Amino acid sequence: MGQPPTTRRYELLCAIMLGFGHLCIMSFVLESVIHSINERNPDVISKYAGYYGQAVMYILYMIGCMFSPSILNEIGSKWILVASAICFASFPLGFFFVNSNYYYFSQMLLGFGYALYYQGNGGYMTSHSTRKTIESNVNIAWSIGCVCLIISSGIFAGVTSMAHAPAQNLNLSEISSNFSKNPDLGLENWVERRFSDLEIKLLFGVFFGASVLGIVNFLAAPGRDVTDCIQETKKKGTFFGSFKQTCTALIDRSMLELFFLFSVLGTSSSFWLSIFPTAMNFTVANFEMTYLCAIYPLGIGIGEIFMALFITQMSRRYKDFCFQPAMILGTVFSILAFIMVHVSTPYDSPHKPTREEALLFGHSYFFIFLIGVTLGIGDCCLNSCRSVICALAMPDRRAQAFSISKLYQALGSCVLFFLSPIIPLYVYTIGISVHLIIAMIFFFITARRTQNMEKKNDNNDGKVKKEEEI
Repeated sequence: MGQPPTTRRYELLCAIMLGFGHLCIMSFVLESVIHSINERNPDVISKYAGYYGQAVMYILYMIGCMFSPSILNEIGSKWILVASAICFASFPLGFFFVNSNYYYFSQMLLGFGYALYYQGNGGYMTSHSTRKTIESNVNIAWSIGCVCLIISSGIFAGVTSMAHAPAQNLNLSEISSNFSKNPDLGLENWVERRFSDLEIKLLFGVFFGASVLGIVNFLAAPGRDVTDCIQETKKKGTFFGSFKQTCTALIDRSMLELFFLFSVLGTSSSFWLSIFPTAMNFTVANFEMTYLCAIYPLGIGIGEIFMALFITQMSRRYKDFCFQPAMILGTVFSILAFIMVHVSTPYDSPHKPTREEALLFGHSYFFIFLIGVTLGIGDCCLNSCRSVICALAMPDRRAQAFSISKLYQALGSCVLFFLSPIIPLYVYTIGISVHLIIAMIFFFITARRTQNMEKKNDNNDGKVKKEEEI
């Protein structure tokens, strides 16, 4: 006897719990945090370990993406999400006893965790959504997940207010005067934003607790598929058979066309979550703005949530809003955010503490908040396009499509982090903007073909139903 059909309320519960799990496990590390540890204990960890560690993480991320569809096929989306949350919890734990070997090991686990999480995320979403609700559910889960940015903002602000001690009781005019007299005074000793040991332990202690909560959330998440779901949760073929499908899908026409979208998501997200926050902290003019690390994620979170809710409403009114319309919005707002960074941030700030001036004007709390909101709007659109196109472009290999999207994204991030110690800021802002335009053009090609394929399938289904009625 079959189970009763599921309700829309059940779908919403699944989307909410998926988004809440994302909220719990996502955190990021600033290069300036590692730099602060290095300045106090140079023998413990390299000052560029933040960049190199993330490069190592993305290498494991790429390798994991090759095997994650096979793992999903064996254990299902719910348990792959639980395993990913365990991997995420290992990373903040290492900041209680900073050790270079454990740091890189935890980065490797984190990379594998990312591969598992996004594979499980895509599998769980397609097994708990129908064709009519996929766009809405994707953005509901995304908006809830992005609350983590607002919570992170509150955590940064709270920890900073409790634990941050100014390096010197000097104002900016005194700093400028001292440096004009002695340029070799040792800028990094007291001008850049420093994180104390107490701040670091408090920050990553909270992140570790949230990761544990994420594990509990995924254990409690409903496992039953919704009625008429896009992709049922059931084992198909063998582990190596699924791996072979992943390899062949790598060179599928749709995946090659979408390579530009997937890779630009990697380069842009790495820039926004690591390189630009580091650039803010290394800019001497921001010396007195100790809450920048709180204002910035607050802006991103508000932008992400606003746009996710907007797309959810528009998707209910207009079919395929997450195709061409969302892609145009994502490209325009993302490029606008890069322009704002380009004119307000010193060119060498991603690499070292700098006193160089920006092209037009410097940072302020309001302007950083505005950059965050603009970025959040663009990023939400691009990620919504990615999630929906992966669910629909390859109906017979959806798990592989989600995996390959993250593999190419990780490739973009990996290349960026290996080159980040030598690339000036303006190469990022101009290069990624051009990359976005190319990605939009190729996305339109794939989206149009996918729409035509769906129309053809709908027409064939209609003919079959008429023949059955006759």
